Amino acid sequence: MTHQRPLWPSPKGRPRFSLFIKNPATMMRTARALANVLPAGISIGLSGELGAGKTTFVKGFAAACKVPRDAVTSPTFTIINEYKGTVPIFHADLYRISSDEELVRTGIYDLDIQSGFLLIEWPEKFKSLANYLDLFLFFSIKKDGRLLSLTGNQELMNRIKTVNFEER
Repeated sequence: MTHQRPLWPSPKGRPRFSLFIKNPATMMRTARALANVLPAGISIGLSGELGAGKTTFVKGFAAACKVPRDAVTSPTFTIINEYKGTVPIFHADLYRISSDEELVRTGIYDLDIQSGFLLIEWPEKFKSLANYLDLFLFFSIKKDGRLLSLTGNQELMNRIKTVNFEER
C-alpha cells in the first residue's frame, strides 16, 4: 500500500520542520526529545505508510514519560491503548476504523488528555480530526532511513526548534 502525503493539516500558513532519521534508535531518541519539550494536553497525529516508524516513535515518546518500552504495543485491534507513566499517554490506531460514526464510538473524543498526551496513528482517514490535532507528524520511508516532517501551531513549533536534534 502506497501512502500519499495527506492533504491536511494544510502546511500553508503553518510552520513546518523536517528531520532525517537514520534508524529506530534515532527515532526513539527523537521522540524522547520531543516529549520532553511538548506541553501536556496535546494531541499528535502520526501519518505514514506501514513500517514507517509510527509505533517506534510512540515507544520513544512514552519512554520519556517513564512508560516501560515493552508496555507499548500497536493498538491495531484494541484501537486505543492507555499507558501509565509520569503522565497518561493514549495511543490510538485508526487503521481499522472506517467511518466517522465508528470513530466517535471508540471514545477518542471523550479521553481526558489534559494532563497527558494523545498520539493517533492514521488520523488522515478522518477529516473531522484535522482541527482536533495540535501537532501533525508525517513519516516517509527513504532509502537510508526515514524523513520525519512536523507541522503545528507556532507555539509548538517554537518549542520544537529549541531541541538540539544533533545530540539525538
